[in-house]
Amino acid sequence: MKKILIYNWIPFDETEGKGGGVSVYTKNLIRHLVKRSDWEVYFLSSGRAYDIRKRKTFIEPTENIFGEECKSYQIVNSPVLSSAHLSFSSPWLCYEDTVLKEVIKKFFREIGDFDVVHFQNLEGLSLKVLELKEEFPKTKFIYSLHNYYPFCPQVMLWKENLENCQEKTGGECCISCMPKDVHRRKVIFNQWINYQKKREEKIRPVWSGLQNVMESVYGIYDKLTGGKICVRRKIKLSRAFQRFRKEMVFYLNKYMDDILAVSHRTAEIATFYGVEKEKVRISYIGSEVAEIQKGNEAYPYDGGLFHICYLGYMRRVKGFHFLIEALEKMPSHLAVKLKLTLAVQIREDEMKKRITDLKKKLTEIVIYDGYNHDDLPEILKEVQLGIVPHLWEDNLPQVAIEMKAYGIPVLVSDLGGARELTLSNDFCFVGGDIDDFLKKLSVFLRYPEKLNNYWKNASKLPTMGEHIEELMSYYEE
Repeated sequence: MKKILIYNWIPFDETEGKGGGVSVYTKNLIRHLVKRSDWEVYFLSSGRAYDIRKRKTFIEPTENIFGEECKSYQIVNSPVLSSAHLSFSSPWLCYEDTVLKEVIKKFFREIGDFDVVHFQNLEGLSLKVLELKEEFPKTKFIYSLHNYYPFCPQVMLWKENLENCQEKTGGECCISCMPKDVHRRKVIFNQWINYQKKREEKIRPVWSGLQNVMESVYGIYDKLTGGKICVRRKIKLSRAFQRFRKEMVFYLNKYMDDILAVSHRTAEIATFYGVEKEKVRISYIGSEVAEIQKGNEAYPYDGGLFHICYLGYMRRVKGFHFLIEALEKMPSHLAVKLKLTLAVQIREDEMKKRITDLKKKLTEIVIYDGYNHDDLPEILKEVQLGIVPHLWEDNLPQVAIEMKAYGIPVLVSDLGGARELTLSNDFCFVGGDIDDFLKKLSVFLRYPEKLNNYWKNASKLPTMGEHIEELMSYYEE
C-alpha cells in the first residue's frame, strides 16, 4: 500500500471557517482518498499549536473526522507561525530555520518513507523542509498553488488594500501592505491558551489573567506607536521580504516534482515570478458541488426583474464595495429593472446606510446575513446572474464554481482564474472598471438571450472523483 502525506497549515476539519476554500478542498480530497484501498492517508498541520511548557518543537497525533482512516498529526511549537500574516514580523524564519527540517525528517523515518507529500500550502513551514527531497529522493513532492504565498507574504498580491500588485522584486512595498507589527509573543501565548482548550485542559486563572495583561500592554503599545514599524525595522523587513521571494522560487524550482496551478492565470503569475514553466501543471480543483451541476441556465430571464446575486464577504478585495458603488452609479432606467440578493454579513453602519439608499434605486434588495453551503439552493432561487467582482488575482473563486454548478451564469472580473469558467467574453469585465462592468451588465438587460452564451462556451466542472483520477497521474507518474 502506498503512503501519502497531505500538508496544510490548519487541520482540514477545523470548524471555525479558517483556511477558506483550501480547507474545504483538502477535506474533500482526503474524504475521497481514504476510500481507496491502495493508499494510506496521513495529514500534517503546523504553525497553530503551541505549548509554552515545552521548549522543543515536536509532532503529536491528533483526532479527525475520519478516525483511523486518516492518520493526522500536528507540529507543536513551530518556529514559523501560520497563517502567513502572523509570520509578517519574522519572514527570515521561513528561509533560515532548520528545526522543522529535523523534526519532520524524524517523522518521516518513524512513519516510513512516503510515496507522495502533497503540500496544499507552505505556510507554517520553513523552506529547509523541502531539502528533505535530497534524503528521500523517491518521495514525490507536489505543491498545489492555491494562493500566492511564495511571492507575497500577504498571500493575495493585493497592494495596500487598494489595488492588484504586480511588484516584481518585493521588499519595501510589502511593508506598506501590512503596516501594523505582529507581536509574536502575544500570538504564541494566545495559541497556547487555545491549545489547552482543545485538549480540554483546565486553564489556570493566572494564565487567563496574564493573557488579559498581554492584550492590554500590547494594545497600549500599538496606540502609542500608531501600530507603525520603526525605520530600522522596516529596512530589515524590506531586505527579508526580498530574500523571502527569491528563496521561495529557488526552493520550488529545485525540490518540487510538480507544481499544480489551480488555473491558467495562476500558472502565468507563477512563471512571471520565476517558477520554472516546465514544473507547472494546470489542475482545476474538483468540488463536491460539481456532482449536482446543471450545465445550463436554471432560471431563464423572462424580461421582468433581472435578478443578480453576490455571495461572500464584505471586503474591498472581494469587490463588494466596487459592486455597491457601481450600482449607485447605474442609470436609473436600468437600475429599476434589477433585483439584488446579497448573501454577506454587513457590519459597517456606513455600508448599511448606502444599501438602504440603494433600495430606493433598485426595485428590490434581499439580504442574507451570511450563508453556508446548505443555504445555496434557497439563496440562488430565481437568480439569473451571479456577480464575482474581485479586485485581486483570485486563483479560482469557490463562489463562482458554486453558482455555475447551480446553473447560474457568472459575470466576473478579468483578474484571476474565474474568467476561465467560460470562454465567452460576455461574462468578463475589466477588474475595477465600473464603466465596463455596467456595460456588460446592461447588455443582458437588453439582450437576455446572450445569457445562453455562458453555457455554450463553458466546460464541465470536474468532480472530486475525476480530480482524484487526474492527481493519480501525478502521484504515480
